[in-house]
Amino acid sequence: MKKTFTATAAILAACLAMTATVSAANYPMNSRGRIISAQQGAQQSGQQPMTVSSDAPFRMETGTLLISEPGNYTLTGQMTGTVFVDPGRGEVNITLDGAGINGMSGPAIAAISGERLNINIARGSVNYMGGASNDKYGAVFYSNVPVKIGGKGQLNMTSNGNDVIRIENNDITFNGGDIRMETRGYGIEAQNAFFNGGNVTFAAGSGNFAPGTGVITDGGTFGTAYTAEMISVPSNTNTFSGSYNNVPSGNGGANGAPSGNGGTSGAPSDNNGGQFPGGQMNNNEQPTTDTAGEVVEGITENSAMQLEADYDNATTYDVSEESAVTISSSGTYIVTGSSEEGSITVKKGTTGVVLVLDDLDLSSSGGAVLSVNKQAEVQVIISGTVNLTDNEDPDDENSADEAVADAFDGAAIKIKADSVVFLTGDGTLNINGKAKNGIKAGDDSSLIIGGDLELDIEAVNDGINSNYDITILSGDVNINAGDDGIHADHILTIGKDGTGPVLTIKNSNEGMEGTVVNIAGGDITVSAADDGINAANGDGVYEGVLGYSINITGGKVTVTAGTDGLDSNGNVNLIDGSLSIHSANNGGDAGIDYDGEYYVSPGFDLNNSSGVAGPDGMPGEMGGGMPGEMNGGMPGEMGGGMFGSVNGIMTGWF
Repeated sequence: MKKTFTATAAILAACLAMTATVSAANYPMNSRGRIISAQQGAQQSGQQPMTVSSDAPFRMETGTLLISEPGNYTLTGQMTGTVFVDPGRGEVNITLDGAGINGMSGPAIAAISGERLNINIARGSVNYMGGASNDKYGAVFYSNVPVKIGGKGQLNMTSNGNDVIRIENNDITFNGGDIRMETRGYGIEAQNAFFNGGNVTFAAGSGNFAPGTGVITDGGTFGTAYTAEMISVPSNTNTFSGSYNNVPSGNGGANGAPSGNGGTSGAPSDNNGGQFPGGQMNNNEQPTTDTAGEVVEGITENSAMQLEADYDNATTYDVSEESAVTISSSGTYIVTGSSEEGSITVKKGTTGVVLVLDDLDLSSSGGAVLSVNKQAEVQVIISGTVNLTDNEDPDDENSADEAVADAFDGAAIKIKADSVVFLTGDGTLNINGKAKNGIKAGDDSSLIIGGDLELDIEAVNDGINSNYDITILSGDVNINAGDDGIHADHILTIGKDGTGPVLTIKNSNEGMEGTVVNIAGGDITVSAADDGINAANGDGVYEGVLGYSINITGGKVTVTAGTDGLDSNGNVNLIDGSLSIHSANNGGDAGIDYDGEYYVSPGFDLNNSSGVAGPDGMPGEMGGGMPGEMNGGMPGEMGGGMFGSVNGIMTGWF
């Protein structure tokens, strides 16, 4: 049985300057297991000294807790200084259970070596890490090894310099917990950031993620929010006051009108804080109109939906034997087998085609795997498991050789102009758009997805992109995209008459975009680094012909976005269903941002913690910051520092 080591220490703030230059090598383990200077310095008023419980030796010095052995460590209470993790081998597991670590002029935690550092946030606990990140570590939480963070508690992280988290040439994985970061720099700098569980909220001046950081979501969520519940960024912090279980209080910046004194422990703040005339930031802002604006319906039926498979007279192709399949007449065709280099082409003008893809594994490096040429009509039925992979060279799109550039399809499924396609079935379709998009549809084409299909798309650019309409009526659709999850130049329609797909956009730059976006049913979850749902068209193809609008008339919609949750260059109509938004709330971005009219029906279920920005002005910014909210108002921003923190001290969390 391993021995449990327990010690407490109160650390002098005056000794903090050491932590910027100290490394684990400065603390040889010649007294392993023995606690040195456990009570050095005077205990600061209101602090509970740090208690460390472990099944392995550790060492505590002034301004430093050194962990040099693999094992399990639980931290409770407060310390001023740095926790160095330097076991040389194996994994270190640290549980934060009401812990506060203020690195002041250095990091709160610096992991130097080991196999991995695992951070567990104890259930129901509130924890804090803070300090400067402008020393050699460059972050409040620095690690030279992979990191996993999980648990059921809350962790507030504040940087007074550069990044909040910096993982040197390694990955960080979030498996749970409520993690809130605030900095003037970047939130996370890592090789990859995996969001598998929990929720991470950013208030990062330079951006949530440093350039070069890969972002992968699979069950976890992240977003950007500046709310009264966020911690304050300390500027010249040299003391603690209050209890870290309380919400922030404090006054606004000197030059910007404050948003009123923040209420303590849930008391509402003065809601008269400097609001910019028009476009107030308010969680429950009243709509601008008593009636919904015009909802332009997209297509929910096309001629390909009426086709019926004739299996008795079907033509069957096995791509293991005949890798290039060309269809030039109506009828039912079954394609099966496996080929690393093959294709299926429906010739121009061919109508009445039912194409059954049955347990098919097909890749192509010379163009789209499935090409539906101009003015064709095809019903595609997915049976069993079908894998379609586009292995084209992305550089071919911009090749100096015109023939090479013209041959580039940039999609696993290419639907050309004026074609009609219905994608359905009860199987699983896996699409990998390694060159550009997963599915690409051309001008005036009709693409409808329905049936009991399971559709999984990975794409380096857009998951599904159309120069005209896209309609998803049913099925289980999962998209991981480098740019837009789904983009329609004209109208994007999800669901019909209160029913619809289970649609999950796991990762994207912008989740869904169209000149008009209509959501009429289904269970829709969108995660986006930029806007979640956007009524816009960068090409301006339908500008002046079709008004921009986002219309929710049914279904359950959940949006997590780095900037605006809903962003419409025109109207927003919330008529029936539910909408939950977690997004930015920083003066330029909001949960709902619109340039036309904003309508919410009395029965609509809206949960928007990130405010509304209308056309008459940015959300309360210039001249006095955002209005106060429950649990402590947010101080004035412009002219007075971020959250009234410049030349002030951090209060409320410690």
